[in-house]
Amino acid sequence: MTRTIIHPNQYFDLHSSSPLIFLAGPIRSAPKWHDDAIKYISSKTEEISIASPDRLNGNLIPSTLFPRQRAWELCYLNRASNHPNGGCVMFWLPGEREHNCDKVYGAMTRVELGELITDYKYDKSTRFCVGTDGKFPEMHTIEYDLQIYAPNMKIFRTLEETCDEAIRIAKS
Repeated sequence: MTRTIIHPNQYFDLHSSSPLIFLAGPIRSAPKWHDDAIKYISSKTEEISIASPDRLNGNLIPSTLFPRQRAWELCYLNRASNHPNGGCVMFWLPGEREHNCDKVYGAMTRVELGELITDYKYDKSTRFCVGTDGKFPEMHTIEYDLQIYAPNMKIFRTLEETCDEAIRIAKS
C-alpha cells in the first residue's frame, strides 16, 4: 500500500482498509506546521494516508465534488474520525505566528474539536488526539473539557509526540 497526501478539493477514493490521518488545527496566522507533520508521519509509516487542509502553494484546486473547501474538510475529517478500518483526526494547537485582528485565531479548529469531544462523549470509538505547544489561546479551557469528557486522553506537548499518537490510533 502506498501513502496518499490529499490537499483541498483533491478527491481520492481511499481503499476501505486504508487508514487516514486528518491534520486539524489552525492554518491562518499559524506556524507552518502541516508540512512538518506530513514529513514526520511519512518518515514513520507508508501505510497511512494524510489529508491536510493547508492548500498547495496557497492555491485551491477547482472541483465539482466540493463546492467549497469546508465540504472537502468535512468529508475527510469524518472519514478519519469514524471509519471502521482506521484513521485519526490529529489536532495540533500551536500559538499564533502573527495576530490578525480580522479573524478569530483557530475558530473552526475549536468548532471541530468541540464536535469531536461531543461525539467521543457518546461514542468512545471516535478517533482523535490533541497536541499543543502550550501557547494556543484558552488551552486551559480545552484541557479542562478533555478532562471531563475524555479523561483518559493525554494532551501531547510536541508535534512529533502528537503525530506518533495519531499513527498509533489510526492503525488500531
